[in-house]
Amino acid sequence: MKGKLIYTPLRTTVIFVYFLLAAGFYAQASDPTHIAFTSPREGNNEIYIMDTKGKNLQNLTNHPARDWQPAFSPDGQWMAFVSNRSGTNRIYLMNRNKNKIRPLTTHLASESDFDPDWSPDGQWIAFTSKQPGVPTPTNHIYKINVNTGDLQQLIDTGYNRFPKWSPDGDRILFYSDRKEGNDLFLMKSNGKNARRVIERRFGGSQPTWSSDGKQIAYSETDLAGVGIYIMTDDGQNNRRITRENTWGHNPAWSPDGQWITYELEVESPWGNLNRDSNIHLVSPDGIETWQLTKHPARDRFPAWVPENFLSVSPTAEKQTTLWGKLKKSGSD
Repeated sequence: MKGKLIYTPLRTTVIFVYFLLAAGFYAQASDPTHIAFTSPREGNNEIYIMDTKGKNLQNLTNHPARDWQPAFSPDGQWMAFVSNRSGTNRIYLMNRNKNKIRPLTTHLASESDFDPDWSPDGQWIAFTSKQPGVPTPTNHIYKINVNTGDLQQLIDTGYNRFPKWSPDGDRILFYSDRKEGNDLFLMKSNGKNARRVIERRFGGSQPTWSSDGKQIAYSETDLAGVGIYIMTDDGQNNRRITRENTWGHNPAWSPDGQWITYELEVESPWGNLNRDSNIHLVSPDGIETWQLTKHPARDRFPAWVPENFLSVSPTAEKQTTLWGKLKKSGSD
C-alpha cells in the first residue's frame, strides 16, 4: 500500500469541515457587510459607516462643513459625496484611506451639485446640478469624467433629480416633472431617448437598480404615506414592500440582491418639527425587516459600502481587513 492515499472516516470528516469553513469565509468575503449614511447626530451632517447589524459606528468625514449623500466607486477605492465645505454644495471624492479629498465640481458655475452616482466602469459620475434660471433655477442632470473632468449635460428639460446608472452602464434612471408627469424616466447614458418607465396614477422617485438590472426599487407617495416599491425595469409587477402609513425614502439595493436599505419615518413628516428617520433593511419580498439605527436625529441617504473601501493595503506587518477576519475566525 506504499504511496497510496487512504481516506479514513476521520480524514473525510476533517476535509468536509474544512470545506464548510472555507465556504463560510467565501460568503463572508463576498456578502455586503457595511452601510454608509448621513446624520446630523453630532451637530452637523456627517457621513457615517456601520455594519449591517447597526453596530461599529464610525464617522468617515468628520468635518465642520455639512457632508451627505455618499456614493462609492465600483472598485471601492473612492467615495463621492456632497459637501458645502467650499461655501456651495459641491461633489467631492475621498479615497479609501481617508487621507485625500479631491473636489470634483467646485469649478462649475452651477448654484449647487448633488445626487452623485458612479457609472459601472468607474469613469463617470452622473449628478444633479441646480442651474441659474429666470425666474427660478432649474435642476438638470449631467455626467462628469472623474479622470479628465469632461462634462456632459444629459437632460435640460423640466425639474430632474436622482440619476442612477443601470448595472450594464447603458441606461440611466432619473426623476423628472416633465410634461409626461412627475415620475421615473429612463434614458440612454448619453442622454438620448428619454421616456417614462410606465404610465400610472402615482409617480415614483429616488430609484435604485437591482444588481441584475431587471428590477427597480423606488419611493412612491400614495394614500398610505410614502412607501418603498419594486417593479420590473419595464414597469410591471409594481408592489409596495414597506408597511402602510409609514414614510420611506432613498432605497439602496444590496449588491447580492438580498436586501434593500432605506430611511424610514414612522410618523407623518408633514408639519413635524422633530423628524427622526432611521436606517432600515427590508427584503425584496417585504417579509423580513430590520431597524439599524435608533437615534432622534435624521439618519438619511444609506449606501452600501464595497469591501475594498474597508480594506487597508497589505504591508509586512498588516494584511487586509478580510485576512484579519479569517485569522480571527480561525483562532476563536
